Amino acid sequence: MGERITECYADCLPYLIDKASVYLRSRGSIYIKSLGLDLTIEQYIALDAIASADNLCQRDLAKVLLKDRSNVTRILSILEKKGLIKRVTSTKQNRPVKLLKITNEGRKLTEKYMPVVKQDLKNFLDSFDDRELEQFKQTLEKIISKISEKTNIQI
Repeated sequence: MGERITECYADCLPYLIDKASVYLRSRGSIYIKSLGLDLTIEQYIALDAIASADNLCQRDLAKVLLKDRSNVTRILSILEKKGLIKRVTSTKQNRPVKLLKITNEGRKLTEKYMPVVKQDLKNFLDSFDDRELEQFKQTLEKIISKISEKTNIQI
């Protein structure tokens, strides 16, 4: 009875990965607010993805954001109301799809702030050794792959 068979969930790897993700998002939110941007971290990431990709549809954006379609629709509605994006109906394989396009206002915002935000992230990551980061990335990719193949989850 002296040996602990299971550890507390708060001590296990999945919890630590989730905790790190929450901390990173919180850090990003605080930084974006400090720049005076009236965007949440999710809205900012969505805008960055739309600015970086041509012909991105809502389904593909949902995969990038790791959000369900209703959450993505809500984020896009806010960005659209702010005049940063527009949704354009098009066809893909003879089916209607909504393509996401950045507006001139959205482009101005991304051109002004994306380099600053990316530099901040680079500065943060520079506090880690390149080998550490590469090993960590490979480990995370391996975890994702193993879970995906065992559970047939695809994101």
